[in-house]
Amino acid sequence: MITLYSGLVVRKPLVDTLIPAFEEATGERIEATFEPTTVLLEKIAGGDRPDLLLGVSSSLGELANEGVLDPASIADIAVSAVGFARLPESPAPAGGGADEFLRYLLASRAVAYTLSGASGLHFMRVLSDRGLLERLDERAVRLPAGLTAEAVIDGRADVAIQQVSELRSVTGEHIVAPIPHELQAYGRFAIGARVGAPAAAVAFAKTLSEEPAQAAFAGMGLSAPE
Repeated sequence: MITLYSGLVVRKPLVDTLIPAFEEATGERIEATFEPTTVLLEKIAGGDRPDLLLGVSSSLGELANEGVLDPASIADIAVSAVGFARLPESPAPAGGGADEFLRYLLASRAVAYTLSGASGLHFMRVLSDRGLLERLDERAVRLPAGLTAEAVIDGRADVAIQQVSELRSVTGEHIVAPIPHELQAYGRFAIGARVGAPAAAVAFAKTLSEEPAQAAFAGMGLSAPE
């Protein structure tokens, strides 16, 4: 059994395609836990030692420096943009700039975002820097974790903020687009194996840099690392 801790950013391609294909080809089994990177890091700080960790690249580098992950095993696999989701019948921003987008958010009935994921933390910093966080939070749907577009689909919010791939992974008709470049944070995601991880775990990690995995990631709106 291979244990994998993974951020939500690649959950759908892993669950739908990549893990089943590896299991069928090798006979190995992968037990995956999906949470925001911050939550996974808390588990590891508490003593958990999964065979593989997939999350924000900088965090994996820190764990390698601490001797938890094997530095030679770490590889960047995807780059993600922060996006927003809305229903097809809901209004779109009046323009493509940062000011128009922020006015759009403030005029929305409610905006959903997470308190633990990289996109949610970035979103809070952006609004706080502009003195808008308290105004938006008067009607916001603030989620501890999870997929924010679900709040748009079920009617709790008009707009959801999260990584583009996470927004696209939610079932139900909705429109997803990146937020304006001036407000953007492009996240790099990597996979790494713990020191002493079994060879099968290292082999699975390597498949995520290969063409089939990269094509699956691209289909979710992720870019290949350069």
